[in-house]
Amino acid sequence: MPAIVIERTIAVTPARVFAALTQQDEIVHWWAEEAHGEPKVGALGEFRFKPPAGVLQFEVADLDAGEYVHWISRQGPPHWTGTSVTWQLTPVPDGTQVVFTHDGFAQADMRYEQTRENLEYFLDSLESYLETGKGTPGNPPTAR
Repeated sequence: MPAIVIERTIAVTPARVFAALTQQDEIVHWWAEEAHGEPKVGALGEFRFKPPAGVLQFEVADLDAGEYVHWISRQGPPHWTGTSVTWQLTPVPDGTQVVFTHDGFAQADMRYEQTRENLEYFLDSLESYLETGKGTPGNPPTAR
């Protein structure tokens, strides 16, 4: 099954990246308009965006503080059914290597490519938020 894999080196500690991925008051600075949920295995996180994106829900499948986050898609676009998201965080001399993976797509089609573009946008937003204090949450310019 096709997977989207995006790597970034972000000039902050793994603990700082982990907080930005798991704390609802941080998520709204780089990803969603609203974020509700707890950073604990089994919790359901809900992320709200303006139309046409709507609401995404992810179940927290696994967490390892400062190292790893794994979510399973529970509500989202139909082509996200059965997909999962992982964030692998590794300390490097100049910050944190972030390996983001969204896998389980049925096929690499136009919707897959649009998802990849949108995820690149949000990884750029995460990096900007963590390094400058300013992210670009909400709908990416390519959202249709």
